[in-house]
Amino acid sequence: LAMATPVIVARQPNEIAFYASGAAEPSHSLPAQQFLFSADATKLVTSTAEGVDVYDASGKNKLASIPESGVVLMALSPSTGYLVTCTKPQKDGGDGSPAKNLKVWDLSTGSCVLALTQKTVVKDQWPVMHWSADDSALMHCVTNNVHVYTKADNFATYRKVTVKGVSGMALSPAASGPAASRLAAFIPEAKGSLASAGVYDWSGSAASEPTALVRKSFFRTQGAKLMWNKTGSAVLVLGFTDVDVTNQSYYGEQKLHYLPSDPAKSDAACTVALPKEGPVHDVQWSPAGDFFAVVAGFIPAKVMLYDAACKPVYDLGSGPYNLVRWNPFGRFLAVAGFGNLPGDIIFYDKKASGACKQMGAVRSPAVTAEWSPDGRSLLTALVAPRLRVDNAFKVFTYYGEQVSTQPFATLFEASWTPAAPGTYEDRPQSPSRLAAASTSSPTAAGGAPAAAAAAGAKAAAPAARAAGYVPPHLRGAGGAAATVGGAPRPQFSLAFDENDRPGRVLGAGPGGRPASARQQPPGAEFVSKAASKNAKKRANKKKKEGGEGSDDEEAAQ
Repeated sequence: LAMATPVIVARQPNEIAFYASGAAEPSHSLPAQQFLFSADATKLVTSTAEGVDVYDASGKNKLASIPESGVVLMALSPSTGYLVTCTKPQKDGGDGSPAKNLKVWDLSTGSCVLALTQKTVVKDQWPVMHWSADDSALMHCVTNNVHVYTKADNFATYRKVTVKGVSGMALSPAASGPAASRLAAFIPEAKGSLASAGVYDWSGSAASEPTALVRKSFFRTQGAKLMWNKTGSAVLVLGFTDVDVTNQSYYGEQKLHYLPSDPAKSDAACTVALPKEGPVHDVQWSPAGDFFAVVAGFIPAKVMLYDAACKPVYDLGSGPYNLVRWNPFGRFLAVAGFGNLPGDIIFYDKKASGACKQMGAVRSPAVTAEWSPDGRSLLTALVAPRLRVDNAFKVFTYYGEQVSTQPFATLFEASWTPAAPGTYEDRPQSPSRLAAASTSSPTAAGGAPAAAAAAGAKAAAPAARAAGYVPPHLRGAGGAAATVGGAPRPQFSLAFDENDRPGRVLGAGPGGRPASARQQPPGAEFVSKAASKNAKKRANKKKKEGGEGSDDEEAAQ
């Protein structure tokens, strides 16, 4: 049976347009200032100045309308039965008290089942309502408490789960088992106390003050982003602060922490040993929940793959990258450098062991990237307000060949329409593609040869730099221009590290590359600062004890 072709939705000023893959003209359009698809691909929600409309996923049949004007943020529950809307904070026309601008709507009836006041409306902190996997419970974080509303009483009442100082939370996405009742909470620094993150059990029927099942404290953290994996077995905490006390970064400081949800494994909670010093640009769990990828460090940033137990598995090399995206099946992986970076995109095929094989590379400046629901194409978009010129979206194959492009006068957003679970199957690289790659050099988009595509993350290496100024007395034959004062001229690149050697991380399991192949300098192994300090103390103590023993022997003689 022929599978449905993924469709692209482009948001322009006051409307969204639907484009079939490769089509130059949209099939139809809808008035909208923003839009939202349900995860099961059954609903499309749009908002305008007048209200909110609900369509089927094709956008051709209107299912319901909600009379709520001025909506700035929207979110759907996991089972798509409820819609959460938020408008800008304002005063009530009656007594001047804050109006209830955060509302939960039952999409089956179109009625509002819960209305609350949200004083701060920030897109980076959205959503502020957190649902259980089956929509049976809804949670809202307030001062020192998490309010738990249940579907059983139509969200009329709530019970308190006390977590002192809590400022952010995230619910485990697991649908069953002990992980289904896990809640991750972040507590910022206050009155000299350290910031911390913990995993709690929110289940129960009465108000409670649960003890953290797993907890980790850390320094210099004002806020955090909490990211669960699909199975609910672990949560990543990306902590950040606005000021870098080391004065190494204008954009503050970031640290990544790992917390397992199983209290029996609480000792595994740790700060992720990043491969390079510097900011954490991006972190993404695999859709299967068995690996996560990190882009970290000063440019050229390092890309590293970790397993679900937070052990480094594969080094994907370094380069001008700040973004990583998995395809829906967790098989293919795209690493890119967007924004102020040139736009290099490297495509990898991740094996079951965690080893990654490069499939292709291309350079295409963009702002966003998203894999198609069939996992075979990557959509990139150059959008406003990041850039006001050359707005467009482009579609690439999973190995980097450009398929289509569509320019716009103004484009705010571009994304794929989702597909219902089971619509597409996880497929490896096409046999014809593998055969072509093994018999001839791959070609990058635009026809440029990419013979370097098999050379790890250096496939999109920059063009050769112009030679620097050479004083007249050093000009001449014999390669004198390559030296300065008899020493080799320094070679430096902000984009790529010529000494970088991607591959399996030492100690990551069978097939790990030997130290001689890695050519790592002393101290370059994945060892945390605390572990390194303790190792030095033990070595000094052993050396001291050995020295004392030698003195005693000499005295005895």
